[in-house]
Amino acid sequence: MIKIQSPGRICLFGEHQDYLNLPVIAMAISRYIYLEAERISSPQFIIELPDLDETLEISLNNRELEYDSKRDYLKSGYNRFLRKGIKFNKGYKIKITGDIPFNAGVASSSALVIAWLYFLNQISDETINKKSNLAIEGYNTEVKEFNEAGGMMDHYSSIYGNLIYLEPKFPRPNFISINEKIDGFVLGNSLEKKDTIEDLMKVKNLALNAFKTLKKILPTFDQYKTSLEEVKPFLPNLEKKYQKKVVGNLINRDITAKAKKLIFEDFPYENTKVKDFYQQLGNLLNMHHIQLKNNIGIYTKKIELMVQRCLESGALGAKINGSGFGGTMFALSLPGNEFPLKNAIEEVEGKAYMIKTSIGVEKF
Repeated sequence: MIKIQSPGRICLFGEHQDYLNLPVIAMAISRYIYLEAERISSPQFIIELPDLDETLEISLNNRELEYDSKRDYLKSGYNRFLRKGIKFNKGYKIKITGDIPFNAGVASSSALVIAWLYFLNQISDETINKKSNLAIEGYNTEVKEFNEAGGMMDHYSSIYGNLIYLEPKFPRPNFISINEKIDGFVLGNSLEKKDTIEDLMKVKNLALNAFKTLKKILPTFDQYKTSLEEVKPFLPNLEKKYQKKVVGNLINRDITAKAKKLIFEDFPYENTKVKDFYQQLGNLLNMHHIQLKNNIGIYTKKIELMVQRCLESGALGAKINGSGFGGTMFALSLPGNEFPLKNAIEEVEGKAYMIKTSIGVEKF
């Protein structure tokens, strides 16, 4: 029996930034996709998905499979392995379940993709022998194969676990991972339905068009370096919808840079510095959320209510998580003070989860 678990993630900093090739910071969390597989005599994969009440059978004739939908990730992963010249001839009965909130901005689909690729890699004698290559293959399987709008953050987070900083530049991103943990988080699911793919594409196109239009007006504009102060004189020449996207993305770019220094350079290894670290982290989360709400515009009234109630209940910071327009938020407290935040979320009819920092995909 092969057993694999692959974690979801929260995006601490950088929502709607990775597809602009701007940095993101993410944390793998203790909610997982689980894959169990046992050998069978027939040459096929029989895949049970009880959470979705679905079953998929793949005959191992080593021919590429046709897709039944734009999110046919299991077939996509299988096809991509075949394109590498890898052949499968040993059958397995596979069950895939999970406790990650589905379609809620916590990377459930990416955790599924990584669990599946990790399994295929295991039974093909680990053909993909580097974590970074498997993460990029996850991105190719989910995003590139279907021309979707997402970035690489989810796949790197699920592969490496813990805390990651990612500059998603092509063909090879810049990447930092540390094996430290930040406790004190409570995840809140608004239970509001969302269309992740459609929402991502809409916001992505607005941001790309905003930067493109600004570049025409200000040829020296560099999305990685140009300060907001340098840009401000040119903003009146942009449409309002573009102005807000430029301002929000540049401010969040700079907030992410401050968070990188705090988490990856100034992590509190001495107990005397822990409280100050948490307060600074909470302040940065709050600043980030303000931009996501006011300028990127991905909040909902219910998520904003959940954020505000957590802050009123003692949270050091709280913000929307992921692509927005529904889904999840999270709040941060000093470790041990999570229960008031959990109660605050549940009092406004959200579903709350106490979460810990998780390691990356693994056999268990």
